[in-house]
Amino acid sequence: MKTRARSSLVLLLATTHFGCSDAVPPQSGDLVLHSAQILTMDDRLPNANAVWLARGTIQAVGTDREVLALAPADAKRIDLAGRTVVPGFNDNHTHAFAAGRLFEKPVLFRKSCEEIEAIVAAEAQRLPEGEWIEGAHWDYPTCPAPHRDRLDRAAPEHPVSLIQFSGHAAWVNSRMLERLGIDRNTPDPEGGQIVRDAAGEPTGVLRDTAMPSAGAGVARDLLFPDPHRRHLRKALALFREAGITSVQDNAWQPLSVWHLASLRDRGELTARFSLWPLGESPWIRRLMGLANGSLDEAWLRPGPAKHFADGAFSTRTAWLHGEAYADEPGNFGAPRYEAAEIESLYLDAARDRRQIAVHAIGDAAVSQLLDALEAVQQEVPDLPSLRMRFEHVQLVAEGDVERMKSLGVVANIHPFALASPAKDLRLLGADRARRAYPYRTMIDAGVAVSCGSDLPAEVEFHPMLAIDYLVNRKNIARDAGPLNAEERLTPEQALHCYTMGSAYAEFAEDQKGSIRVGKFADLVVLNANPTRVATESLKDIAVELTIVGGRVVYDASGSRAGSE
Repeated sequence: MKTRARSSLVLLLATTHFGCSDAVPPQSGDLVLHSAQILTMDDRLPNANAVWLARGTIQAVGTDREVLALAPADAKRIDLAGRTVVPGFNDNHTHAFAAGRLFEKPVLFRKSCEEIEAIVAAEAQRLPEGEWIEGAHWDYPTCPAPHRDRLDRAAPEHPVSLIQFSGHAAWVNSRMLERLGIDRNTPDPEGGQIVRDAAGEPTGVLRDTAMPSAGAGVARDLLFPDPHRRHLRKALALFREAGITSVQDNAWQPLSVWHLASLRDRGELTARFSLWPLGESPWIRRLMGLANGSLDEAWLRPGPAKHFADGAFSTRTAWLHGEAYADEPGNFGAPRYEAAEIESLYLDAARDRRQIAVHAIGDAAVSQLLDALEAVQQEVPDLPSLRMRFEHVQLVAEGDVERMKSLGVVANIHPFALASPAKDLRLLGADRARRAYPYRTMIDAGVAVSCGSDLPAEVEFHPMLAIDYLVNRKNIARDAGPLNAEERLTPEQALHCYTMGSAYAEFAEDQKGSIRVGKFADLVVLNANPTRVATESLKDIAVELTIVGGRVVYDASGSRAGSE
């Protein structure tokens, strides 16, 4: 399809399904939260007891007496009886459409190979013969030997594609291999791998660019308004229940932007979005440019273009310095760019005064990006002001943390990667694993650090669980870890990363991230104070209320408990 025809189709879909609107989401009346423990994340007033919200912003913060005296007599008042208030959590890296879609299909997280085979067999019984069976989030710790034979037994007449938890590998059956035209003679594609057995036959595990496209199912859900909106609404429900009031989303195409704008205009949008395109080709720029009229400063902001420097640890495609993967001798992962390509990418962005976000997990990938930025800074001296983003940053070579600081890099970390210390030890080896996830080192060096989930590449996404991982660095069962105990954060540091840190990553620190007069009225009420409970119980802290723009959008009790 020609570019002009593609653009016309997208424009037709927009006008047919969305229409145009300049409506602004309705704001609620005045609301006062009092008798609380408020962790403001504001150095000028770190703690308070009450906050007054009106017209979508914070009007006053202070003691109960101060705030209650300022607020109108008819303001809605909620007595929190000592419960804790924090700024709304800001997830620095999501895929909202894909997250909503994921949670409507089999989720294979922590399932054994045998359990996965049974789930696929049940799907084969449910779906018509020949229909694609999808699933996600299987992983090697619980399914160490995925093979196409299992899926062939479970679903011999259906193509099957199950995405590994990192999103960088797929486990497929023989029907899917046939559809892809892959056999023992097929060469590995550039940037990908076809995993083979000792006889040279494909095992059914395909990595990175060898993976099958999500195909017609995703295309259908993208193009038709009902499933697209359903997936976005599902994602918004997940965010509300977790206390996530802002997300920095890999939207990647304008249809999601238009649907989100429609929800905003009807007052149904319950999280603020920054929206990223994938790459910066002329086609991508024109495509996302169609959505520019739907953007605004408060709810739907433009985000950085997204690029990939390497893969992931679990698929052994993250690019490593010097030493191969401990369980795959000779495999160092691989870069996605030549050095000159990444330097050109950064130089174009710097000249245009644009921030970009680059996925970089392995230490060799991080070094390559830093080398390119140092070269670009020779021409653009104020490069650090652009806050170039490194996504994930799970392994950093000695000396590179200091380079990140000097170049103004923002490290956008995803603590759920800490969920399986045993896996990291197996993949990286004990010596190198002791350098993995250097979060405290980065903070101590003055690197800007923000937090998020990478949902649905990670099936876990609750910020309090992420904070638990950051503080304890143990798995959820507490039978492994801590991995690199010296890299543990304090609860205060972890909260800061998930609030002010994430706001800084999207140039929104003057609007979000702390409970300060004039900022957006985005708050979360927790049933315990993360800075005062035993650290082992951080993951058990629950969200009681989520407030966005001064409006309660989630109430765990269903009754706004404590209101007067």
